[in-house]
Amino acid sequence: MSSNAEFSSGKISLKRLMSMTDVVYALGMVLIIHWLPAPSESKATGGVWLLDLFLEHSENLVGVLIGLVFIVLYWIRSNHLLNHLDRTNGIHITFSIVQIFFILMLLYVVRVSVEIEPASARAGESLTLLLTGLCASAGWRYACKHGLVNPSITPEQMKKTYIEAHAEPVVALITLPLAFFDALAWNLAWLVYIPIAGFMRSRL
Repeated sequence: MSSNAEFSSGKISLKRLMSMTDVVYALGMVLIIHWLPAPSESKATGGVWLLDLFLEHSENLVGVLIGLVFIVLYWIRSNHLLNHLDRTNGIHITFSIVQIFFILMLLYVVRVSVEIEPASARAGESLTLLLTGLCASAGWRYACKHGLVNPSITPEQMKKTYIEAHAEPVVALITLPLAFFDALAWNLAWLVYIPIAGFMRSRL
């Protein structure tokens, strides 16, 4: 009886976790909108034109675009991982919440990147992506070991999810030291995701 109650509670908790995750990502979108420049920040005399305001603060628009890309990608990935679960528990929920925290920290780093040293901004992005990926991979490993994964998931889907959960932190770790040396090398280093994902696929 207790086992059935725990099973049912785990399913309800999963639905609540998914709802909370959606709400946090929606709030992230609101935060990104607040990055857009306000007319009071314009140096123009007289009337302020919207296009002129955006051109004057073009670096803000770059941050908005990058933040939007991160939010969309991680929301899709979060849904993908959670949809593969049958239920959750307190430990798995903790992994998920800590992962969301680091995603919000990533948005913060992107927001202040134009105001701090470029190398520090790059390192901050790599570090937050590393920690985000570690939380995702740890959560997925825990879910697999404790029978939280939906039994209808095919081996191919399991393999794909494993690669998604583990390749990213490996790539982020590779890019971290390069953040202090060269911007081009740091940007190009993210492309190693492709061969690393391919290597993982061949080993599974």
